[in-house]
Amino acid sequence: MKYPIIFSLLFVTFFYTAKAQNDQQQPQPTPEYPMQKNAEPGSQSQEKKEPLTPEQKAQKQTDHLQKKLGLTEEQKLKVYDLNLARINQTQAAREKNKTATDKDRQAKKAEFQKIRTDYDAGLNGILNVDQQKIWTQLKADAKTKRDARRQQKGTKNKQPVEQDPDNLDID
Repeated sequence: MKYPIIFSLLFVTFFYTAKAQNDQQQPQPTPEYPMQKNAEPGSQSQEKKEPLTPEQKAQKQTDHLQKKLGLTEEQKLKVYDLNLARINQTQAAREKNKTATDKDRQAKKAEFQKIRTDYDAGLNGILNVDQQKIWTQLKADAKTKRDARRQQKGTKNKQPVEQDPDNLDID
């Protein structure tokens, strides 16, 4: 009576061990990620992203504002021109400031602030009162998110080891 029980236990143990080894040897299927939202089949791969042209950037931003603010066709054309002008000014300022030294930091900052202020003034001239309220709220939300990311990024690497013992760097 004792031998059949021992034999059956050994058989079950052997069976589970062989199954576990079999599962480890089979190759895991690679996960298939959905294509990027804006990518078309046969277009550029994720490794080789070409930068958008100023016109494409302006169109993308205009479409975003159209969706969020409900722009009319006339407003949409004006906002596109405003976006394109701002993008071109920003690119020109970046090119000019590549050769500038750190002493000119305040001047660089003032130049970009002026571009941003001119853009906001132009946009407020195009939008109606309700759209201006929504635009102000969108800017406030973006600032809140940006500040939260900056704060999280700044405190990420400053945690003492005692607070998180599972996150140890062991070489």
